[in-house]
Amino acid sequence: MTTETKPISQQLTEVAGRANALCQTVADKAGEITTTLNAKLAQVDARVTNAEASLNTEMAQAQSEFNSWKSGHTELVNGLDVHKQGKIKRYFFATTLGNGGYTAADGPDAAFPRCAAPQEPYYINLLEFDARNGGGFGAPGDYFKCEVIMTHRGMFASAYTERLVFTGTSFADCVSAVMEAKNIVHNNHLSLFISEPDNPDKEIPLGPDLAGSSVPVNFRAINQGYDSGIARLTLKVDPRFHCGASRAISVSTEYTSERGRPSAERISQNQPTWEQ
Repeated sequence: MTTETKPISQQLTEVAGRANALCQTVADKAGEITTTLNAKLAQVDARVTNAEASLNTEMAQAQSEFNSWKSGHTELVNGLDVHKQGKIKRYFFATTLGNGGYTAADGPDAAFPRCAAPQEPYYINLLEFDARNGGGFGAPGDYFKCEVIMTHRGMFASAYTERLVFTGTSFADCVSAVMEAKNIVHNNHLSLFISEPDNPDKEIPLGPDLAGSSVPVNFRAINQGYDSGIARLTLKVDPRFHCGASRAISVSTEYTSERGRPSAERISQNQPTWEQ
């Protein structure tokens, strides 16, 4: 029976059958494609996961190598980065000292009438050596150098700048230095504060008359014990001398002793003691 002689209903049934078969073929092919794509995607995901894991491993190894390298060159000590070059260690810190403000009327301190709110002295702990575990403050040949600059508004080239340089040694039971007084502005504005067993609160006043000179200083004199606490280089600053004019202070230090370090309390209004 030809198509022409088939009833319309039969022709429609056959067309529908072929259409269904075609749809099934398409669906099957789509399923195959989806299965293949999913497999490919799974392979890609696996490769990406493996690559990420490998990258993470490589990054962790690189970070570990960098940290190992850095630890040989930089160490965090009492909140400061201490940079190492062989046996020499260096650090730097800076801050601004309060000034108590200026008043045109008479302030509460008759000696400093222009001071609105006179402040207590600041103690700048430049460097310290800890001998509390015995063995003294260093080994033969250990030295240190510390430079202090104090300025108003960055005016280093003016008469308001104060600059001190300490060069010394720390060995056995002694820490001593020669202080070069590059410039000092006021009498009694600055002093060296020394705390040691025989002199727990010794002060050496500094004045303009010392400018240009070199002064020997014992921050820990001999014969007071090889394990007697901490020897510090401490600068005492009386802020009443600069009321109304803030002072920026910077401290640049290098040292070699394994007993040396930056102080945990570098700038304070608490008087330091050799015992702690």
